[in-house]
Parts: sequence; C-alpha cells; structure tokens
Amino acid sequence: MNRTRVSPVREQSTDAKPPDEPPDEPPDEPGGAVAGSRLARRRRWTVVAACSAAVLSAGGVYAAQWVQSPAEAAARTRAPKPSVITAPVVRQVMRNTIVFRGSFSDGRTVSAAPTSVAVTQPAAQQPHALLITGVFARAGQRVGAAKPLVEYDARPVFALPGTLPMYRDLTMGEEGKDVAQLQKALHSLGWVTGSDPSGRFGVGTAAAVKRLYAAMGYAAPVTTSADTTSATEQSGSATQGTESAASRRSEPKATTMLPASEVVFVPSLPARVVSVPVHMGDAVKGPVVTLARGDMTLTGFLDPSERGLISTGMKADIFSEATGAHTGGTVASVGALVTPGSGLVTPGSGKDEPDDSPAGPQTDSAYVPVRIEGSGNWDKRFADQDVRVTITAAATSRAVTAVPEAAVAAGADARTTVTVVTASGAQRVVPVTTGVSADGLVQVTAARGHTLRAGDRVVVGR
Repeated sequence: MNRTRVSPVREQSTDAKPPDEPPDEPPDEPGGAVAGSRLARRRRWTVVAACSAAVLSAGGVYAAQWVQSPAEAAARTRAPKPSVITAPVVRQVMRNTIVFRGSFSDGRTVSAAPTSVAVTQPAAQQPHALLITGVFARAGQRVGAAKPLVEYDARPVFALPGTLPMYRDLTMGEEGKDVAQLQKALHSLGWVTGSDPSGRFGVGTAAAVKRLYAAMGYAAPVTTSADTTSATEQSGSATQGTESAASRRSEPKATTMLPASEVVFVPSLPARVVSVPVHMGDAVKGPVVTLARGDMTLTGFLDPSERGLISTGMKADIFSEATGAHTGGTVASVGALVTPGSGLVTPGSGKDEPDDSPAGPQTDSAYVPVRIEGSGNWDKRFADQDVRVTITAAATSRAVTAVPEAAVAAGADARTTVTVVTASGAQRVVPVTTGVSADGLVQVTAARGHTLRAGDRVVVGR
C-alpha cells in the first residue's frame, strides 16, 4: 500500500506592517557587509581618481606657461628698440646752490665760581662748607638781570649787565671802573645811587644794592670796617687848636657791600644758560653756572673753490638734521682762508682768536669761515649743533635759455650742439654756444639760422 508523504505547509503570517512604518533593519548577515564594503571602496577610488585628474590638469596648465617655441624665445631675448632720453629746454635765471657745513657755538662764556660766603649780620660766623641749597636755572634757558640762578649756603648767584668781570668785592669807599659799571647796572634796573659820583661806592650806591637784594628776597651782605675821621670833624672849633692833627678811631660799623662770589656781569641780557653743573646738596668745588656772554654764533666752513660765489648779505638756509630745527640767516662776513695747522681765523677779522671762535671742521682740508647771523636770537635747539647751510646765488642777472649739461655735445670740429626731438619723433641738430653753468644747467644760445625755444625736448641720453 502506497503511502503518500505530505509536506507540512508553513502558515504565512497575516500580520502585515502598515505602509507608514519604517522597514525592518537589514539582517546582520555576512553577505550584506561584503556588499557595503565594496560600495565604499568604489566611492573612495572615484574621489582619488577625480583629485588626481584635477592635479594633473593644473600641473599641465602651469607647465604650459613655461613652454615656448624657438620664435618666442628669440623674441624675448631680442634687444629692445633704441630710444632716447630727453629733457626740456628752460628759460630762467641761472642760480648756483652752495651747500656746506656749519657749527653753532656759545662764543665766549662767563662762569660763577663762589669761593666764600658773605654775611648779613656783623660779626656773624662764616660757614666752613659751601653747599648748593637751590638750583633755579637750566641749560638753554634765557635769564634776565637780578634773578637768582643758583643758591649756595642760602646766598644767591645772579647776573647784571656789564662787560667788565667781577674781580673783587665792592665795599664802601671803593673806586674804579667796576664801581661805575655797577652803578650803571643799578640805574638800568631803576635803582638810583643818590649823589654818589660815578665810579665811587658811597652811601647812595650801598642803598641801591640793599634794594637790589630785597627785590630778590635776600638780606644784603655787609662788611664791618672801622671808620677813621679827623678830630676837627668830630670835636668842632672849640678843640681845634689842641687836636688839629690828632685822629681817633670810631667804633666798627656794618655797611652794605657787593661780594664777587654772588654776581656775574654779562654784556647783554637776557643771557643764555650754557650749563648748570650742580645739583641740590652738592659741594661747591668750581663753577656753579655758566652763561654765554652773547647769543650763539654760527660759523660755516666753505670750500675755498667756492669762495667767489659767496658775498655778504646773501640769504642762507640753516637746517639741523639731528633736531629737525630749520631757520634762515644772512651772511655777515666771509673770512680769510684757514689751512690745516694754521689755527682758526675769526670770520672777517683776519686775526687768530681761538677762544672766541668755534672749533673748525674735523678735517685736514682748508676752508673759508663764513659767519652767519640770524634775524633774532637763535633757536635754542641749535645749541652746539652741526648744521647744513645752503646758499643760493644768482649766476645771471636775467633769465636765459638753458639745457642740462648732458644735452651739450662737442664734435670733432670743436662745435657744440644739442639735438632736439620734434613732436613727430624726428631729430634735428642745433649748433649752440655755451655760457655760465649752475646746478647742472648750462646757458646756451642757438647759432644764427637755428631756433631753440623753452619747452623743446633735447636729447640727454640714449
């Protein structure tokens, strides 16, 4: 009996997922992983291939720029077409510009170096040490008369107008030119000296000195002296017969005086302070203040070959490269030739005065000193500066036709010519005669039958 095997039929699930639900995750099977790996590799190779193609394309474009044909190479190395360099013809006054170095100096100076301290009360004891107790001035400052500059041991050092140096203390009864200078200085400040005759330090002069110190805020210095008078002046006519020849000494008394350690005379005020080499508390061992006896002086050092181009009255331009200061001046004098080893000559004087002149240039070459004055007091920024001096001098009295020196050519026949380039580019040769030259230009006059006008272009190089 035949038996038929019936295979079991699997029942299909009727639980279908709704269409809006996401599909199930792919099964984690080996076959799916292999397929994803192959797809990623293909993508990577595609990107690499594309990048390589881009690089090769860019390299080809760059390399193509360096590839040239033989014709192109020859064209690039061929010499350029010849051309000319031109400059305009001008019509102007010919001027020479002379540039040389100059140096500012203080000229003569005067210093105050106290050696003693004046007292303000009779029989007062003088201090043993001299110490700086005040500094009121600074280098470069301009100071007037009767103004304390430095103070030592509470005593002032000040300036008064005058040319004679203060070489002694001035006390009651002193006579001389220095007393007359003091009286003149006191009068200029408004303090009269009473009935004292000129050149004699009397009661009126002493009173004026006392007022001078009071105006500065200090007590006037005094000195103690014994006054000797005749008996006739003291006893009267009653004792004239018996004491006519006798004298007696009165009690010592204090009188106002002017100490040499406290005042310095300067020819003109205000004066410029050259240096104040002390500070508060320093011991006095030398000059405490130095003043210029006049304003700064400027001396230029001119090349002897240019001596004929400079004359008095010419305007000068002065410039300090170090400070940037700039000003004008006027040539005051042109001195004699100075040669190495001969010493310095004061401009315009012909005499050697090394103490009153600035040091010459640091060179072994000869020079001509040129003294230059300013319109007023020099700017203090020029003090002790080495400067550039520029002077422009006219070489012709009127406007002339001129061309650059490089435009003039000399032929084998000794003729001088210039070559004019026309607007169309054509060139024509113009014979000329030359005149004065200045600042790279030369005066020219066209030969008869030829023209040369301002604005024409002439050849100066090829």
